[in-house]
Amino acid sequence: MYCSCIALEPKALLMDEPCSALDPMATSIIEALIQQLKEKYTILLVTHNLSQAKRIADYVAFMWYYNSHGKLIEHNRSNIIFDTPSNPITATYVKGLMD
Repeated sequence: MYCSCIALEPKALLMDEPCSALDPMATSIIEALIQQLKEKYTILLVTHNLSQAKRIADYVAFMWYYNSHGKLIEHNRSNIIFDTPSNPITATYVKGLMD
C-alpha cells in the first residue's frame, strides 16, 4: 500500500498527531505508510505518544513548554534519546515519570 499520490512532490511532510484517537489497527496502517513515505520524504512527526515515536522515528527532538516559553531540550537519534538521554528532563519524561 504505497502512496504515490502526493500531488506537489514536497520535500518534507508535517504530520501533527496523525494517529490521534485512532484504534490500534488504524494506527498500525498509518505507521506502515509513514515507514514507506520516509524513504522518499523528510517527515516531521509531532506526537505525544512515546511508544509511537520510539517505533518509527529515526531522530527525536524533545521540546518542553514551561513558564510561557518553549525550549528545545535535546535532539539526537531516537535510540539515544530513549536509551541514554543526556538531559535529566528528557530522561524523566521518557521514563514516564512526568506529564
